[in-house]
Amino acid sequence: MFSERAVLTLLCAVMAGALTTGLMLADHASWPQALMVGLGAAGATLLGVITVLRRDNKP
Repeated sequence: MFSERAVLTLLCAVMAGALTTGLMLADHASWPQALMVGLGAAGATLLGVITVLRRDNKP
């Protein structure tokens, strides 16, 4: 259904977002602040992993 690279990319983004959100909540941040930071971390991770995987395909 999905390629291994797509699953790896999505899994990395989800894990980064969940970890960052959890750390923000552990630091007594409010839910909206923690979710905004978590989504930002997930987006940055998503773009970073996609960039790294694209570089691997070029000769």
